[in-house]
Amino acid sequence: MTIPKPVERANALTRLSTPLATIGVYVALLRERFKEGVTSDPALPYVWRSLASGDTDLKNTDIFIENGWNENIEARNVRPGIWIDREQTIYGRLSIGDQDQIPVIQNVRLESFYCPAEIDITVDCTALKRGESMMIGSIVQDFLHMSSRIIMLYFNFRDISPTLLGKTTPFEKDTRLWTTAVTFRASYENRWATMPAATAIHEITLRLADVSDPDLYFREIALRSSEPPPQG
Repeated sequence: MTIPKPVERANALTRLSTPLATIGVYVALLRERFKEGVTSDPALPYVWRSLASGDTDLKNTDIFIENGWNENIEARNVRPGIWIDREQTIYGRLSIGDQDQIPVIQNVRLESFYCPAEIDITVDCTALKRGESMMIGSIVQDFLHMSSRIIMLYFNFRDISPTLLGKTTPFEKDTRLWTTAVTFRASYENRWATMPAATAIHEITLRLADVSDPDLYFREIALRSSEPPPQG
């Protein structure tokens, strides 16, 4: 499997849409919302501060805004945090894409496909105080909901569902913290390209030309694959 290169005159606003890229989009958006200098009425008591590299300034930031599996930040227990994570990802029915296949080398051709995909995203807003967690969750919900149409336009999502602000509860990853979850579903087009299966099958049949017993040949492959690797 390989990802096709962008074609000439492709839409400049098109973004690669994968679960990992989707998480990155929302981490970047929320960091922009809380960064220093952003207008807010009333002014927010939290400022996300970054290093020159673009990473979070762990010593000076007022709030962490990270992906949900970044659990190695030791200082997260003493400052509020926003943790963006994904739940289930659902691929829809496969659709045939561009029928004008792209020649690569000789008789090998790439075939383009796409299918609709939906990803459930959870944004955990954590803090030591229950009210603080509730307030951050409300800010996040307002920003994501009110910006959803603009986000769809710039990042080429098919759809973004209304946001749901959950009840504030003890954080399951650290019971010293409170968390308020903001959840929603984003839909995008999952695109990829493959070489025809006939090419791979042809390669196998060529190897079988020198095999006297094809059944034994495949059984030996299966047996070798199930054996543990040799110890060094």
